[in-house]
Amino acid sequence: MTLSVLEFLAHPGKRLRVQTVLPSVPNETEDLRVVGEILLDGEAFAQLSTLYVDAEMSTVIAQPCGRCVKPLEAPFSLRESFTVSIPPTADEVDVRPAAVSLILTAHNPHVLCRPDCRGLCPKCGADLNEEPFHACAKRDLETRRLGDFLSP
Repeated sequence: MTLSVLEFLAHPGKRLRVQTVLPSVPNETEDLRVVGEILLDGEAFAQLSTLYVDAEMSTVIAQPCGRCVKPLEAPFSLRESFTVSIPPTADEVDVRPAAVSLILTAHNPHVLCRPDCRGLCPKCGADLNEEPFHACAKRDLETRRLGDFLSP
């Protein structure tokens, strides 16, 4: 999403209100996280060839659970200041890459679908939340019991 900088360049150093919605771009990151549309609300000013933005950014981040890999959507909000370079003949600048970068570095990458998430079976990959006593778990219990009777 581009932000018009004509007003900022006409009044250098003057703080002006910025309130915009940056649309979501599917599959924009190379990992499993996807950032939805970003609500940007704050102030900005231009000085020389740089736009200084101080804004509250609110969005929804879709990412997998850190243990069972189920898809999750979590709301995220961040107040941050950042800068964007203004090319010499530009009327607009794209603030979305800077905003997405800040959000992805500030959010919690290890979210859980629930506090007691059991994760995946290390042997077969079964979801232990849905199948706590699947075939691998039964074999592990039998092996442990047998091991108790063996001498070291």
